[in-house]
Amino acid sequence: MSADQFTRSLARRNALALLILTVIFAFRVVTQLIQAWHPIRFLPPFEVWHSGALPYSWLVGTQVVIMAMCLLIVWKLFNNTVIPSLRKGRLLLVFGSIYFGGMCIRLFLGTTVASEHEWFGATLPTVFHLVLGSFVILYGRFHSLASQAFLEKQRDASA
Repeated sequence: MSADQFTRSLARRNALALLILTVIFAFRVVTQLIQAWHPIRFLPPFEVWHSGALPYSWLVGTQVVIMAMCLLIVWKLFNNTVIPSLRKGRLLLVFGSIYFGGMCIRLFLGTTVASEHEWFGATLPTVFHLVLGSFVILYGRFHSLASQAFLEKQRDASA
């Protein structure tokens, strides 16, 4: 398999996985909106979806921007227009790992010693932060792997 074929295949697989993560996150946003406007009994109440860290109007605006960015990344991966960057990959992997790890700690503390604390005890929002952390890590992994294939192609071409 050539470096171009590998990168295209990697981009498609990652686009699909990132799309699934984006849909999971969108489910959270839509479900929380439903619970805010017209609650449905079989879903957790609005308060369970909201940690209170941001006013809800700001939170929804931020979530819409995040979803738009995620969808743009997925679109670019499906169309193979992302230029792989080892530096970007490393930065995303570091940031995503710190973010994901921080949310794991938040989840652990919220389910054990700090369950009464508003932010730590917000289990459902924390789970969706883990989804976003996974998105960042996976996108960083794509950049790292695809940039290595790109560098190998350049070395082969110059040899």
